[in-house]
Amino acid sequence: MNKSICVFDLDGTLDLTDSKLSAEILKLSQNGVDFVTATGRVNSYVMSMCRENNIIPPRFIIGDNGGTIFDTRKREYLKRTTLPLHTRRLILEEYLRQGGRMRDLRYTDGENVYAANNEDVKDYYSKESIIEYRSDYDLSDEILSESADITKITLAGNKKTMKHIKGFIKENGIKCWADIGKTKFPRKDRQNYRLDIMDGETCKGEAVEYLVEHADVGNFTCIGNGPNDFSMFKYALDSGMPIIIVRNFENGELSKESEKLIAKVSEYAEMIGMKEKVSITSFPINGYVGRRVEQSESRKRREGFVSGLRVTNAPTFETNTSNIQKKIPIKQDRGNNR
Repeated sequence: MNKSICVFDLDGTLDLTDSKLSAEILKLSQNGVDFVTATGRVNSYVMSMCRENNIIPPRFIIGDNGGTIFDTRKREYLKRTTLPLHTRRLILEEYLRQGGRMRDLRYTDGENVYAANNEDVKDYYSKESIIEYRSDYDLSDEILSESADITKITLAGNKKTMKHIKGFIKENGIKCWADIGKTKFPRKDRQNYRLDIMDGETCKGEAVEYLVEHADVGNFTCIGNGPNDFSMFKYALDSGMPIIIVRNFENGELSKESEKLIAKVSEYAEMIGMKEKVSITSFPINGYVGRRVEQSESRKRREGFVSGLRVTNAPTFETNTSNIQKKIPIKQDRGNNR
């Protein structure tokens, strides 16, 4: 029997410090829908946040922007894609040539983050326990080790440098997936940009597709707020499945990142005739989906009784979510955002 899943981005989409989120996850589960997360973070971060806030963990965790897929029940990876040594060497050498510093670089193996043993970095990660600190020399040595199982490297620096590295990757035909965005690492006042680098076949969309094909998934919904969520939005729309864009605000105004994402997704959805599958809501999305799926199921159950006889064919998740495909105007709810 095909599963139904709801795939959530984390940062800017869900509030994992809200313990009431478990009630919404239960609503999904009771209606046959598995809770799945897709994040640029490692799976141990998601599990630790769930433990600390008494939240039911996801059924699957897509980590490192699609580099890993972790089955939380079997405690094993369904998929784990590592960066080839040749790719790591070329990118590291160019980063250092452009003035990048080892202390502004991080890498992961799907479980932990490895970062420089530096006071700024330690302050940045002060509330997280999944960090292992290294000297600059050891970081370089490990990244260039033939036996290293590295799923993602994250560079940090000014926007010009990050865009240069991304261009260098394209110009030299290096097979990797690079995602650029703002970061507070290692210090907020530097206003750095970061560049996440994964294997060429890796992104959230590819990971969702893998999960659909290998975990007996029938219906699914993808929910996110950032540029690295576009690949899973595209895959969902190509598959005729619904998506929800979570918009973020800065100083009471729609953020530039949200504005660009909404425009890009809307343009693509209209081009392929799937605009009705796109919904827009505001951060945090906690309760939005679970509540509406529960309401939809309750209504369907009430309508299932005809002359005292109950209709036995249960509605699919795609049918369930059709009731929340109402597009919310961008100017609405500004005062309710956090």
